[in-house]
Amino acid sequence: MPERVHPARSHPERHAAGTASDDAPTAVPPCLATLDVTPDGDRTNVTVRGELDLGSRRLLPYLHDVLALSGSGLDLHLDAVGFCDCSGLGMLMDLRTRALGQGRTVTVRSAGTAVGRLLDLTGARELFKAPQRQPGPSAELVPPVL
Repeated sequence: MPERVHPARSHPERHAAGTASDDAPTAVPPCLATLDVTPDGDRTNVTVRGELDLGSRRLLPYLHDVLALSGSGLDLHLDAVGFCDCSGLGMLMDLRTRALGQGRTVTVRSAGTAVGRLLDLTGARELFKAPQRQPGPSAELVPPVL
């Protein structure tokens, strides 16, 4: 016997007369992530713990300040992030866009399963790789000064 089909609805049915809760703004969920910031030469290490979701957008002003104080950018350590959804990825992309506008970079140095899977599924991992350093001229190729 086939399964019973239920129509999909994006919103629950509303009565003809709206209620006060219909017009109420949606609350932003709390931030369930913490940051540890450590300067490391011209880069800044940022270790994130917790969850990257809609609530973690509250971290962006702080991350923008940390980015502005870094020399060449941020190195993110995300292995202690247990959950990351598209809102968390959007936050990382916003941070990357801000960094590029300032001539800096944001790299993901380490990622746990949740973040790694999302970066791989979306193809975003490549965007957060460390830039390749161009090899400088070696001493053997430079003629000696007489």
